Amino acid sequence: MLSVYARHYSPCLYRDRYFRDCQCPKWLQGTLWPAKTRVRRSAKTRSWKTAELRARAMEHTANESALILNSVTIERVVREFLSEQEAKKLTPPTIRKDQSFLGDRFLEWCTHRNLKYVKQISAAELREFRMTWDNDSWTARRKHERLRRLFAFCVGNGWLPANPMDLLNKPPAPKMTPTDYFSRQEIKKIVRATYRYTFGGGNDCHYRGARLRALVLLMRWSGLPIMDAVSLERSRLDQNGCLLLRRAKTNAPVFVPLPPRVVALLRSLPSENPNYFFWSGHGDVRHAIKAYQRSFWKLFRLANIKNPDGTAKWCHSHMFRDTFAVELLLAGVPIEQVSVFLGHHSVKMTEKHYLPWVKARQDQLTWSVQRAWFAEVL
Repeated sequence: MLSVYARHYSPCLYRDRYFRDCQCPKWLQGTLWPAKTRVRRSAKTRSWKTAELRARAMEHTANESALILNSVTIERVVREFLSEQEAKKLTPPTIRKDQSFLGDRFLEWCTHRNLKYVKQISAAELREFRMTWDNDSWTARRKHERLRRLFAFCVGNGWLPANPMDLLNKPPAPKMTPTDYFSRQEIKKIVRATYRYTFGGGNDCHYRGARLRALVLLMRWSGLPIMDAVSLERSRLDQNGCLLLRRAKTNAPVFVPLPPRVVALLRSLPSENPNYFFWSGHGDVRHAIKAYQRSFWKLFRLANIKNPDGTAKWCHSHMFRDTFAVELLLAGVPIEQVSVFLGHHSVKMTEKHYLPWVKARQDQLTWSVQRAWFAEVL
């Protein structure tokens, strides 16, 4: 409840802060329930009656807000959050994952626990929900982030005073394994396997081996991920054999030169669409990307690449991009330039994945060890 008091000016004859009939400024103090918000502010009036009316109006507004907070259902929150995700034009796979985790699993758990309103959910309930996850560290971290964004959405809409996910520690990140890549001999084995590749059907079944060979060499020498390589436009390859990778933050174009044999192979590909090298231009490009990923799995089986201990090497298409980066670093190209070619937002991201392959760093380590030898001899 709020009460009114007067802050008397020095010329005022009265000193009782609850004296009503002077013309000194009136202030409000007290607690707004049920949120227990402490208030001490000016009523912006010299009239005691007006200050009382404003105090009652603030109490009424606080009660109405409490009623609204208590009536916001979890189902409504999730529905409006997913609508917001669609309005942001996020990719359909991202929206599907949010729908599966929040719209299905989280709502089902809340129903099982008889939790209907978002006001009922605290950090304790969320911690209990997290104990039901049976995932590795990376997946648990992504789920934690989805829940955090959901309740941040509630806070932003005024449905919660604070985000309960802030009281839960994020699952620890697993230890990063060194980035693997294809050696030059392994690249040759993969390219040779494209000549033995056969495709069961489709409009371009007779050309799928040539397309895969061109795609392998393109990704190896440009560092493009598979989604960008499959949807690559022919106009991005200029007459000099330089490929436009992207526009940098400064709006300056970033080009990478391709070997002449790769350029010739790309330009000789039969095309279903004159605008693209690999994509037909029809339907959803993600379907074409998945088809090429399945082709890569078959190609890697044909190449039969082994680890040094004789076991089968686990291969995936992103390793061509890793090969591009690692070969540049081993050749002594500064990591800052490699970061530009890869399109990383910060060189720290490049260091996180490729620092063990920086040639200059390895040279420094070697020299440090050799200096220790000389010190021992002396």
